[in-house]
Amino acid sequence: MDERETTSTAPDTETPHALARTGPATLHEARSTLKQLINAAIQGHPTPLTRGPHHALLTTPAHATELGWDLTQATTHSFVDARKRLGDLIQYGAEGHPQVLCRHKTPVAVLLAAAADGTPTPPALQDAPDTAAPAETAAPESATTPPEGQQAVQNPLPTTAAEAEVEAAKDLAPAPTAPPAEAAAVPAPPSAPPEPGPPAPTPAMPGTGHEPAWPTRVPLATPAPRTPRRLAALAQALDAVLPTTALTGDTTTPAPLMGLSTGIRTLDDVLGGLQPGRFYLVAAAPGAGSSLIATAAARTSSLDQHQPVLYAASGLTRADVAARIVAAHLPVDYRRLRAGRLTPTEQDDTAALHHHLAQAPLYIDDGTDLTTDAIAESVPDLPGLALVVVDRLQTTEDPRLPLSGPGQIADAAQALAHLARTHELPVLAAVDTDDPRLIAALSLDITITLARDADQIHATVTERDLGPQATLTLHADLAHARITDPTHPYASPTIHTPASQTPPPAATPHTPAQTPQTPTQAPTSPPPDPTPTRPAPTAHTVAAPRPSPHRTTAPPSPQGGYANRDYSYFTGMITRAVDEALHDHDGDITAATEALVKKAVPNAMALFEATRVGGNYEHTVYPETLEFLRKKTKDGADEIWEGRHNWTNTHLTDALQNGTHPPITVNALDTNASFLSAFKTHLPIGALIHDPHGGFDPKRSGIYRLPARPAWHHPDLPDPIGNRREDGPVLLDDATIRLLIRCARLGLCEAPHITECWTSGASEGLLEKFRRVLTEARTKALETDDTVTVEYIKAMYSKFTSTIGESSVNRDIRRPDWMHIIRSQAFSNLWYKSHRAHSNGLTVVRVRGTDELHVAGDWRTVFTEGRLTTQMKQKDQYTLPRKSAR
Repeated sequence: MDERETTSTAPDTETPHALARTGPATLHEARSTLKQLINAAIQGHPTPLTRGPHHALLTTPAHATELGWDLTQATTHSFVDARKRLGDLIQYGAEGHPQVLCRHKTPVAVLLAAAADGTPTPPALQDAPDTAAPAETAAPESATTPPEGQQAVQNPLPTTAAEAEVEAAKDLAPAPTAPPAEAAAVPAPPSAPPEPGPPAPTPAMPGTGHEPAWPTRVPLATPAPRTPRRLAALAQALDAVLPTTALTGDTTTPAPLMGLSTGIRTLDDVLGGLQPGRFYLVAAAPGAGSSLIATAAARTSSLDQHQPVLYAASGLTRADVAARIVAAHLPVDYRRLRAGRLTPTEQDDTAALHHHLAQAPLYIDDGTDLTTDAIAESVPDLPGLALVVVDRLQTTEDPRLPLSGPGQIADAAQALAHLARTHELPVLAAVDTDDPRLIAALSLDITITLARDADQIHATVTERDLGPQATLTLHADLAHARITDPTHPYASPTIHTPASQTPPPAATPHTPAQTPQTPTQAPTSPPPDPTPTRPAPTAHTVAAPRPSPHRTTAPPSPQGGYANRDYSYFTGMITRAVDEALHDHDGDITAATEALVKKAVPNAMALFEATRVGGNYEHTVYPETLEFLRKKTKDGADEIWEGRHNWTNTHLTDALQNGTHPPITVNALDTNASFLSAFKTHLPIGALIHDPHGGFDPKRSGIYRLPARPAWHHPDLPDPIGNRREDGPVLLDDATIRLLIRCARLGLCEAPHITECWTSGASEGLLEKFRRVLTEARTKALETDDTVTVEYIKAMYSKFTSTIGESSVNRDIRRPDWMHIIRSQAFSNLWYKSHRAHSNGLTVVRVRGTDELHVAGDWRTVFTEGRLTTQMKQKDQYTLPRKSAR
């Protein structure tokens, strides 16, 4: 049916029933608002509807009776059937065949013939033989009253005019007084006169609680002319497959045909989104993530895209669904959310977003009587419905769950596939099995089979008749009840081509055979994508490298950076992001750099997660935040000391001012990438555990309480914990404590007295691979004078450090203890450099922040000059004491 057909909604001013709305509407809109139009008709506002040259009036059975229409011979339709065939029903009604719409068994509306202006046409031709209502199927003359929910069954068209008169007389004859069973068993002879009987009752008024008393025998009528099948030309079919072109100035660009997002970019790239009219089955063993895929699709469509979603929860409660959506969207820890033990910070986050979440057009049906029929009945009640999610089909039969048991799964899957086709909606269902025999027996459009391995989920996308189409790896973030893109965010899925269509190429002198990769060989680049087109890049995707006149590429190193390890895959992620930014901004270095800096936080987190693949342990991403790690005000600080340097050698400057020391030349040195070097530090892996007895364990890391600030008696060296002066206990992080212990071993101070601590098992390698990748990429960028990449990497490591605390910019991790330890490690590294300079005969004049060291003397004999992370560079040179201005 052509969706461009319209319904006329001009007001009917010649009848007492004036319409509430005006203006034309598409047939699709009429279908989606049919319930509202019927309610308006019941309240006295009939609606004229138009399909091409055919005009009908949607009104109530009572109004139709007042106009003289006899509805006893009218065909009845359920709401679901009426929505699907609304255009045909308008045509039938316009041709003089009233079409009655029923809510359950009660007639509530009728489509009558009307003029172009909406004025109802009188039933002048109702009794003629050629005006009978259309029939779906033929039935014997002695048919009895149809069962509930079925339409009236009509007789075939008479072959002659005489037969037509006889058939019309039969239709007008009253029903026999005998019971329906007797009438069916012993029909009256054709020549016998009709027995008198009571007049046929009229339909009951809607809303009275009385159902209409239809005749006990179905009247016989002539069917309407056959309606042609809906046929689509190839050009129409191509519109659903090939991208269209959108005008952009002087050129045209293809507009990709992307359906609703599943919330997982890698899966969307393979599926092309969730397409209307298709049924998607996510099959996985219990605990492998099929329900999380369903939740992700519902959450993305309703919260991010603001599209109405029907969530049919079989076996789940509405609280289960809501908790998974909240945990995944914010994100907050799912287990603490269900236990009611959210941290104050998480409670603030949920409170801030409660209104936004509550406005999402997500409708949950968690009734125990949930069937596919119930789902189908709910679809028309949600105008503009964009997606149906069924979570889940259960293989273990449960008498309390209709969507359970092997037999029910097969029926439900076919019914849901039919629902998707008839309503032009994407339908996604989860099933708790990956049994290949059961899945193959269903023979569905698209099947996504999941297999979980720890925090990785391997997904295989299979299409009916074509077999497996792609295999991809996703990440299981179970702490937040969600599945995300792979930790290698730029890896392409493996595309499978049927062997019968494309045989593997044979080795030739020009195309050497591929050698299988050994387990010890790491891929140097993501797998190639043989498809001719690639999806458009998003914030987390980057296109293939493009040559740019503004950047020069260094030749690839024959060996890896650290310990001959090959990090080219990870550095390639950075290179592709830079190339994409330069391409998008036509080579404008300033604009490309600004764009990359804005993406630094999500891209840095994606790179960090990628470098964690294959790690020996999984760190806690959102542990409970201890009270002393929380900011007291929005722009305030917590209670941790970091050893920030703002030190000047006052003993030397006083001597310079009073003339007891000769003038000196001071070199202001700068440390390169101080925060990046500080990534090599001991970080706690899990949540911090309180130990009231204190003490220090080098295998653990965290926060330590000291009864008082340690004393420092060396005026020629900066204080290890900075210039801060406060009385009473102090809280220091692990990096500062290790610096104090080092100073104690050097005989510079007493060992720290730790009375209380909050620690966890620690590792110095948590950020090590991340640090090496960034360092290698930075080194290559410096060698090629690539300022864009240098600034991009700087933004990545600096923003990573500054946002892993209490920051709304980074929702992938919340570790304020990590933030303090990394920053303190940068301060400690600068202190080590000052001590090195002092030990080698240089005079330390000033120490500032994390990277500023002022010394007097030949500093190049102590430090190597350069821009690498292990080198120092000179920013300024001045003389002390400074000459006063005259």
